[in-house]
Amino acid sequence: MAKPDEAQAKRHNRMDYLNLRLRSLRSQLMITERHRNEKLNLKYRTIVHELWVYGKVFLIHLFLNVALDRDDLYYNYKSIQTLITYNTTSTIGLSHVLFIHQLYPFIEHTLVNAFLSDDHHSLNANWVNSNSTKLLGVVRMRLLRNTGEQYGLNDPEFTEKEYSHGWSPSYFDEPYTDKSWSIYLPWLPMEDKHTFWEKIFLNIKQYGFFAAYPELKGYVVTLRDKKIDSIKVLTYLFQNNWLDGRTAAIFFDFTLYNVDADLFSVCSIRCENLPFGIIRSSMDINTVSMTMSAETVPWTIFIWFIAYVAVLLQLGVAVIVPLWFEPKRFKSFWVKVDVLILLLSMSVLIMKGVKSGITTKLLALLEVASTHDFIDFRVPARLNDWATIAMGCLICLVTLRLWKVMQFASIFQIFTMTLSLAWSALFSTACVICILMMAFGIVMVCINGNNRKNFRSLLHALATIMCFTFGFSSHVDPEDLFSGGELIGIVIYTIMAFTISILLVNVFVSILSNYFTAAKAVRDRQRKDEISFWEFLRVEYADAIRIVREIFLLQPSYKRRNRTVSENIKRKLDLQERANSSARLKRGYDYVATPRWKSVIESEEHEHKQQALHRDRISRTYTIAAILQTQLEIAERSIFGDKDGNLRSESDEDEGQIYDSLLSELTILKEKWTIHRRRPYVLSEFTAKWDGSVYASIDLPYKRIRQEVDRHHLAQPILQQWKLDVESAALK
Repeated sequence: MAKPDEAQAKRHNRMDYLNLRLRSLRSQLMITERHRNEKLNLKYRTIVHELWVYGKVFLIHLFLNVALDRDDLYYNYKSIQTLITYNTTSTIGLSHVLFIHQLYPFIEHTLVNAFLSDDHHSLNANWVNSNSTKLLGVVRMRLLRNTGEQYGLNDPEFTEKEYSHGWSPSYFDEPYTDKSWSIYLPWLPMEDKHTFWEKIFLNIKQYGFFAAYPELKGYVVTLRDKKIDSIKVLTYLFQNNWLDGRTAAIFFDFTLYNVDADLFSVCSIRCENLPFGIIRSSMDINTVSMTMSAETVPWTIFIWFIAYVAVLLQLGVAVIVPLWFEPKRFKSFWVKVDVLILLLSMSVLIMKGVKSGITTKLLALLEVASTHDFIDFRVPARLNDWATIAMGCLICLVTLRLWKVMQFASIFQIFTMTLSLAWSALFSTACVICILMMAFGIVMVCINGNNRKNFRSLLHALATIMCFTFGFSSHVDPEDLFSGGELIGIVIYTIMAFTISILLVNVFVSILSNYFTAAKAVRDRQRKDEISFWEFLRVEYADAIRIVREIFLLQPSYKRRNRTVSENIKRKLDLQERANSSARLKRGYDYVATPRWKSVIESEEHEHKQQALHRDRISRTYTIAAILQTQLEIAERSIFGDKDGNLRSESDEDEGQIYDSLLSELTILKEKWTIHRRRPYVLSEFTAKWDGSVYASIDLPYKRIRQEVDRHHLAQPILQQWKLDVESAALK
């Protein structure tokens, strides 16, 4: 008994075989001799896999950083910076604070009156300069104080001693004071009780105009969430001279939230009390979107996040699985780049997740915070900055890896070869340029450093000279060089312009251009008769290309243009011959004598290409002949055959059964012959029937039938003669 699968299996007939053969021949028509290089095909197949993996990684990172980037981040940052920097009708701008005693009015008008109200039954009022912006928590003031014992050119030291009010020694007895807050806190250093994340992300130094300032040290005072209470705190600090001559710097930290744009702005204002008698202020505003969580994320971004995770998993499989079976592959530079890309991608996801968790905890803390609690959003803001930096490095590495994948293209190969050939010469030229730039930078600092902003330090001077070298002349004004005298300034400007901007930069570009030409010549000389990557894709994905063409109706069709096929062929050949004649004539006009060895090499290459082309044409001719023969057989069976394509001589009756039918009829004939010996036409009808059935057949059973029929054919004249003899004898 047959199995169910065998019973339901399709029985293929001759037409199925012919259709399969036709598809195979059409595919064979696309495959030439050059397509049979298995090593090259394996290389291209690896390139396709890497291009598929790293192309998706590049595109999804590009989308996440470009398409999902918010333009309003900059405008929110710029508006806050402008409103705090310049005066308004109700606030004092930071740019107008020049002395330390002006900080108290700035705090009162800009940080208290602008954000707070006197209504004890309502939350914080909107910012007076922006109705959609609110202050989260309170403003924290952090003071760094000099020890007063620092002399010389070393970095300043900041005190961490405990004081009483008015910066008096802490061993004085203080009477009871009826205050609504702990009046001793402004005179005590910060507690060394910081969270794990604060020690990682905030334990750094801020580099100001004069010195570097730590972020986890100093004396801290927090304002209140009501205007009247904040004024009391500010009055107490003013009366007890909290800001004095030994103040090194004061920082104002607070967080703003824009309700309409759903943006957090973590602000930090630094005011440095320079030893030159004035205050230099700067502002750091970090605008971040931090309310997006798993519950509030839009479905479009969620889908892209799932796609990012899927692409990352595919990248992990493509990188880790080969390393698991071949650990020696880790010695390769590109494998190390792959691992670094994978690690950076995982670190970005981890930092995004940690930021979301910390923000959720801070928002929950904000709901139950007291009137003087400072909610520090700097940690998630720094996490966001680090994730952004990691994402930028990740995109650079993915682009570098994609550059390696794109080496199948000749232009990328030329660039890579150019860099590999010219790196030593370029490095030497770059060293000479850097030495001269360093020399000019030192000269500029010595002559103009005390009078010009662009040359106040060596780094600024190098940056300015670099801008001048690469054509950004708007950053360098010739008057900036005239502090040591106009004559010296003109001489320095002329030497710098000619030596660096004209001579050495052009030498650098010329070296690169010469090596590029050499690399192109090497590429042309070493070019092999191989298929290109696009030819490989056209054959490898022929079915997919055909389906796309069918969907978009892009199938190539023959256009007669009111001409026959032979006329179109003749016209195309005439056009080719005319083009060849024109090219030969042009080469005759532009003839340039070439070396003999070069002409011999070119002739050998031309002969090799012509031979390969001739072999391809012969192979294609045989393939086209086989295609035509197969198509004719399919047409014949479709027109003259049955529904399965079988012709009349190929019925489903078994060949053995046909032979048995012959034997049975032959037996009946013998029986009739014994009875009707005088009827030879019976034998004639038998031979005529089977002679027509087996005509022009070459199978073995039909050959046996034909032999039997031929034997009876030979017997017919004898039997006819025998009948005539018998009839004549009977008449006598």
